[in-house]
Amino acid sequence: MTKFVRLAALAAAATLAATPALAAPVAASPAAKASARIVKPLTLTATRDLDFGTIVVGTLSGPQTVAVSQGGALSGCAGGLTCSGTVQSAQYKVTGTNNFTVNVTATASNLTNTTSGGNELLSFTPDAPATVALGNSGASGVNFTVGGSISIASTTVDGLYKGDINVTVDY
Repeated sequence: MTKFVRLAALAAAATLAATPALAAPVAASPAAKASARIVKPLTLTATRDLDFGTIVVGTLSGPQTVAVSQGGALSGCAGGLTCSGTVQSAQYKVTGTNNFTVNVTATASNLTNTTSGGNELLSFTPDAPATVALGNSGASGVNFTVGGSISIASTTVDGLYKGDINVTVDY
């Protein structure tokens, strides 16, 4: 019987040793906070097209870059190029949440000669602001402009070149 009591006592001690001690629950101090910022979806509308005007290509010593600034100023018409006609930057309207800054991204593309059937391309690089502040007029929208530049060589085929300006906005 003594052996049985010893075995029972050893089993009880082993069970107690294997059971972890339970601690009282402890709350974090200080407590973590949760938050969520809800914003209106952005809308972006093109309201005016970019126009380089008419460019006459004379004798060029190499490729020339013609640019229209975001403000609508034309540059690069020299060294064998003559420019005329109405020149303007593109204009966009962005709407969203008041007092937010919106990031603007404009990516390069090509303009296609629509007169010759689309076989000739002009390299086009847009010039857009990096950001636009919506201020207190976010809901009604803010206008911003996009300029750009094209590269013209003596081998550039005459015709009307057109293409899209790839502009996106995000918070």
